[in-house]
Amino acid sequence: MAKDYYQILGVSKNATDEEIKKAYRKLALKYHPDRAPEDKKKEYEEKFKEISEAYKVLSDKQKRSQYDQYGTTFGEGPFTGDFSERDFSSFYDVFGGKDIFENLGFDRIFEDIFGFRTRAKPKEQYGEDIYMDIEIDLKDAFYGIEKEISINKFVVCPECKGKGGKGIKKCDQCNGTGYIQERRRSLFGIFIRERICPKCNGKGKIPEEICKRCKGEGRIKEIKKLRVNIPRGIENGQVIRLDKQGNAGIQGAPSGDLFITIHIKPHKIFKRKGGDLYYNLFIRYSQAVLGDKVKIPGIDKDLILKIPAGIQSGEVIVLKNKGMPYLYGRGRGDLKVFVNVVIPKKLSRSQKKIVEEMKREGL
Repeated sequence: MAKDYYQILGVSKNATDEEIKKAYRKLALKYHPDRAPEDKKKEYEEKFKEISEAYKVLSDKQKRSQYDQYGTTFGEGPFTGDFSERDFSSFYDVFGGKDIFENLGFDRIFEDIFGFRTRAKPKEQYGEDIYMDIEIDLKDAFYGIEKEISINKFVVCPECKGKGGKGIKKCDQCNGTGYIQERRRSLFGIFIRERICPKCNGKGKIPEEICKRCKGEGRIKEIKKLRVNIPRGIENGQVIRLDKQGNAGIQGAPSGDLFITIHIKPHKIFKRKGGDLYYNLFIRYSQAVLGDKVKIPGIDKDLILKIPAGIQSGEVIVLKNKGMPYLYGRGRGDLKVFVNVVIPKKLSRSQKKIVEEMKREGL
C-alpha cells in the first residue's frame, strides 16, 4: 500500500531537515516498543517501524529527492520485512548510541537531544514527606492560631549523627560509583538500565562500622512536638507546608517536608465562601413593612443592622468588610445577610383585626 512519509511524521513537504529530525525524535520516544503497554505491543512495533521507515527516507537527501519525484511507492521495496534491529538504526543514530533508551532513561535522552552527554550526579534521596490533618473552628481561622502537634517520625540518629556508623569505605555493591547496572537481552539486543545503588543511597560510600542504634540508616523513630502557626484567613482544605519537618533522610540525606491540611468545622450560624460570610436573618412582618434596627452576630463582634422599610423576603443586605480576613492581610470579605420574613401561623384576636383592617386598606 502506498505511504505518505510526510504524513506519517506529521510534517509538511517543505519541512527542513531539522524539522524532520525533531518530528522523528518525538514519535520515536512515544512509540518505542519498550514503552508499549502489554495489550499494544504489536501496535507500537508497527508504528515504530513505520516512522523509522519514513525517517530513513526523508533524512537522506538523495532518497528524499527520489521519493518526491517517483511518489509514495518509492519506499515499499527496501523497507518491507519483519520487525528487526534494522528498524532501530535511525533511533540509535539520532539519540547517540544503541542502548541509550534504557541506559540513560528518558531524562537522559532529552539531555542528549540538547547536547548534554555526561552522566548526571545521583540525586540525594530525601526523607519521606509526612501528611497530616488539623481541625480548627471558624473563629480560629478568623484570628489565626498556633497549634502544638506530635509526630512519630524519623529523626537524625544522635549516636552517629546521621552517618550510619563510623569510618568511610567504598560501597562494595556499586564499587563506589553510586549506581548499579541491570542488563537484559531482548529481540533488539542487550539493554542496560542504571539505577541509584540502594546500599549507599547513591553516594558510593558506606560506613566501615555500622551504628548499632540506627542499624546503619542514620535515622531513628521518635515522637517530636512541633508548634504550627495557622494564619488568619486560611480556608478549608488549604495546605501548610513545613520545610524539612518530614522524615529525616537515610545516612544524612535531607529531610522531607511536612504537609498539614486544614479542616474548618462547620459553624452554627455562618456559612463561608472564600472571604464572604452568609447569615440567615428572620424578621417579623411588621419589621419588614416598617423597617427596623436589629442586633445581629458578627464573626468578631455583634453588629447593628438597619432593615429598610418594605424589604422583601429573600433580599440580601451586604455589610462590607465584615466577613473573613483574606489570607496574608489583604482586607476582609463581606457579611451577606439573607432576609427571611416570618409569617405567623396563628394570630390573636387583636392581631387578626389589625390584619383584616390592613386587608380592607389594600395592604
